[in-house]
Amino acid sequence: MSRVGMVIGLVIAFIGWILYHLVIKKDLKKNLNNVYVGLFFIGIWVLFYFFIVENF
Repeated sequence: MSRVGMVIGLVIAFIGWILYHLVIKKDLKKNLNNVYVGLFFIGIWVLFYFFIVENF
């Protein structure tokens, strides 16, 4: 359960980072590369998770 909580916490932190740069700093376009890297990272871990759950 702690691993699931950690994943949820990291996703919430990433969403918070996106909202901070979108609403407060208004410079999300300057940080789009970071957004893409973060989404790619989350996507890869989702694929790993489903692969592990389906096979084990």
